[in-house]
Amino acid sequence: MPFRYTDKGWYWGTKGPFATKAKALQVARAAHASGFQEESIMKYTIQDFVMCLLHAVTNTHILHLQSRSYSEHMALGSFYESLEDLADSYIEAYQGKFGIIENYAAAYTLPDQPLQYLIGLSEYVTAARVELPNESELQNIIDEIASLIDSTIYKLRFLK
Repeated sequence: MPFRYTDKGWYWGTKGPFATKAKALQVARAAHASGFQEESIMKYTIQDFVMCLLHAVTNTHILHLQSRSYSEHMALGSFYESLEDLADSYIEAYQGKFGIIENYAAAYTLPDQPLQYLIGLSEYVTAARVELPNESELQNIIDEIASLIDSTIYKLRFLK
């Protein structure tokens, strides 16, 4: 069943809403572990991971522009500028190692809650990294991305 996001949260097919995509994925995996039959459980692909990073740049840039809080505006501005460079570094390193990435996914959803969005992004990066190439140079860039997400979550939660 497909995953989708609405203003109420994430859904796995008709199940939901869930606060994060990772929670919806957790429910899907539990269903499969309990015998649910479907063509396949969602796997994290390089195309999905890269598109998630690139969409995160766009999403947080839009949230930055829509923010009415100075601290949120600054935190999101710093985030999308840094993530753009890290995403580019990851993609170029991946392509240098494995070749050009093709067949990008076209799905896109614009979030409206910066903190919830970044918490979900953090959960996604944590879950996806185990299915991505484990070459240290690529995992190190993912570490930098995870650190950037975590520090931005801190800024959004505590620096009002």
